[in-house]
Amino acid sequence: MSTPIRVVAIVFVLLLLGFAALHTGLARHAFFWLFAWVKGVDVVSPTVVRELPEDSPYQQWLERVRGEVPVREGLVIENVHEVALEPWPQLGEGITGLYLHFADYQMTDGRIVGIPAGGHTIEQRHLYEKAVYVLQGSGYSLIRQDDTAPRRFDWKAGDLFSIPLNASHRLHAGPQAARLLLVTDFPLMLNLFDDEAFMTGNPYLFTGRWDGGPGFFDAVDNTEDLAFTTQFVDDVPTTVTQPFDYRGKGNRSVRWEMAGNTALSMHVSEMPPRMYKKAHRHAGDAFILLLSGEGFSLAWPEGAYHQRVRIDWRRGTLFVPPTFWYHQHLNTGAEPARYLAINAPSAVRNMGLRFIDQLEVDIEEIREEWAKAVDR
Repeated sequence: MSTPIRVVAIVFVLLLLGFAALHTGLARHAFFWLFAWVKGVDVVSPTVVRELPEDSPYQQWLERVRGEVPVREGLVIENVHEVALEPWPQLGEGITGLYLHFADYQMTDGRIVGIPAGGHTIEQRHLYEKAVYVLQGSGYSLIRQDDTAPRRFDWKAGDLFSIPLNASHRLHAGPQAARLLLVTDFPLMLNLFDDEAFMTGNPYLFTGRWDGGPGFFDAVDNTEDLAFTTQFVDDVPTTVTQPFDYRGKGNRSVRWEMAGNTALSMHVSEMPPRMYKKAHRHAGDAFILLLSGEGFSLAWPEGAYHQRVRIDWRRGTLFVPPTFWYHQHLNTGAEPARYLAINAPSAVRNMGLRFIDQLEVDIEEIREEWAKAVDR
């Protein structure tokens, strides 16, 4: 047999073996890990890979602003009430804060903003949605559409609201300094438009979301629904929740749709004492803020529980599970544990890409780790 024919025969046999290998578990794993190594992508599961963005408009923006904006990266802040803030003059005189680029999120971001007593942020308007949770202090917002009179609504620690898209707004602290947690879909929108000036200088009025009229930010008294529409939630740490056993026995939750948002969504979940939620994963980025309780969360990529990350938490801990990673929250304390989650499931769902998955059978190692923590 000639050398060229021999080479062709070897290649043909290797292709057949490769095709057959894809139908065996171990070989399939090896193939995808090799594929990931060659392509530089992230293996989510033995049959799913996710190509990591390398030079998106958002990443280019992030690199440009380093040194000007106080960027914080990682997965967790142990206590948002105590973490040191840095000067952020672009937001206003005396303003401090941290810009939170967590995990490899390209859909949502976070900002912790400190406003000095009697101070305020600059007036802003932008083509991205913004949720605001008041961590400390009290104050008020002035908000308007260009053709309407400014509206004022007051807020205090524990309150939650969202700014209607492209409405002009300014945040004012009262007689004491205020600290706020903001979550936005700025990364998603910048990756779509690739033009920050367009996003912050567009004059269009989204009156279908808010017409500029009064009463928009009045709190809604609702004690029956698992999900409902409101523009303002008074005192999230004590707000009424509803049974939600889908996530595990005794769990409770409530979800709010705010300001006509088509991306950002906010909900509270509560675990009973010495209980935990079922492990799950989703495509949408999620910022999770602990409001009460003590325990820990585990996060891991599918099929790689040995690569798990453990996050111990208490009131004030803020963390994010990496995209597509399973994560499970475990309450080891004698009191209920409650957290606020802000993410963007609507954006994913509206693109026809909604992905959510829940493990109905607990991983044995998790049960053992939780039992040890409870028995200590």
